[in-house]
Amino acid sequence: MTDLIEQAIMQHSVQDVIQILENQPVQPDLIGQITAVQVMNRVSIAHLSVERALKFLITGAGGPLTQEHHLGDRLRELAEHDPSSANFLKHAFQVAVRHYRFNPNMDNMGHLKSLESYLDVAGSDRAFQDLRYWELRQSLDEVLLRRLYLPMHLELLRAVLELLRGRSPIDTVAIRVERAVKQAMFSPSELAYAPGTPKEDSVNAYLEWIQGFVSWSDALVEAARRQFMIGDEFANGMVIKAQQALLQSVDPAVSYFADALDVLPKQPRNVIPPVEGLDSHSQQRGFVKAPSGTTLGFIERRRDGLWSITPYLYGPMAETAKAESQTDARCYLAAQFSRVAEITVNGEQRRHRIVVNEETHVQWIPVQVGYTDNLPTANGTRFQKVEFWDADHGLKGDDQISIKVRLAADRRLVHVLAGVVTKIDRNVVHLSGDYSDEFNEPDPDEQSV
Repeated sequence: MTDLIEQAIMQHSVQDVIQILENQPVQPDLIGQITAVQVMNRVSIAHLSVERALKFLITGAGGPLTQEHHLGDRLRELAEHDPSSANFLKHAFQVAVRHYRFNPNMDNMGHLKSLESYLDVAGSDRAFQDLRYWELRQSLDEVLLRRLYLPMHLELLRAVLELLRGRSPIDTVAIRVERAVKQAMFSPSELAYAPGTPKEDSVNAYLEWIQGFVSWSDALVEAARRQFMIGDEFANGMVIKAQQALLQSVDPAVSYFADALDVLPKQPRNVIPPVEGLDSHSQQRGFVKAPSGTTLGFIERRRDGLWSITPYLYGPMAETAKAESQTDARCYLAAQFSRVAEITVNGEQRRHRIVVNEETHVQWIPVQVGYTDNLPTANGTRFQKVEFWDADHGLKGDDQISIKVRLAADRRLVHVLAGVVTKIDRNVVHLSGDYSDEFNEPDPDEQSV
């Protein structure tokens, strides 16, 4: 009885730390040190909890109780005294690496090739002491920061909790996520219907579609690839609501799965803006800019290989999209903040790309066309400026100009700016005039510049 009580206490201890980490996730901050503090605090309690659990399993299998913090050594001790438990931990670790799409061949990720190598680096006694006292040095250049993976510590905690529970079969992250996806996609209340009603046909069609996949997760991945358009309104609503429910999960592995569904499709290569790297050596992040130098956004390669995209509009916004490649990320920002405009100069028609700030796919960005400084003059006209993508627009002072640009949200709405060129500063053209709106259907053969 005493042994069962002690095991229950250890289970509760590990579960308590898991709940702390899930309910208080890291909130990224523009000040890197604040983000680092959160990571260090959470990894330190995760390390200590894993250490206690491993020592409990080791002593329960007849092994020694040591005073050392090195988790790699504890894993090797567990393998010596309880090989099956150690093998499960190693297997669960590899499943988690695949789930989070980590690539052990990338810089600072080689230790993810095995649980033993990960614990020898990120779970060493030296690492434990460094993360406990990081605030005393506060260095963002600390190599340990680039080698700590809180999701992997959390998955290791979940794996040792499975061993402490002693049940079979034993869950890995793949099983846990699949169960969550099924619960989100198969809601009895949503699937209830009265026989003979149109909803019966909709429900049956939805369930038949799901049966075409090996797993619920595969079905939702396919739904996302099809922009959640898999059938009728009922079916589309089911998969949309499933993803939204999964995004709200406190389990980071579940919410990550749902978040990774929204990766951008391959973007058109009409124009690829340059990027100025913050770290020229690794090229893992940088500011995407128009040729004129205007910052369109910030992109950064995530640890899972995807590219995070943060548009800029009067300063940094929240991440709004993810791309498979750096080129897709750059092209996405070009599509967001530039438009091909129909331009008439002294009666001659041309087409040029201009930089715009307007509502496109990002619903919380304020609507503002890329014509600024539009203060009224004495005669009622306004001073405007237009930023051209390229400097070879061919405009000159006193040109009579009309610029038409369509909104992305409603292709029928066209902003029309008409006036006289008053000043040219390379890509930026100043003019005196005013703008209005008109509605007309876009030309189906319209080509991009």
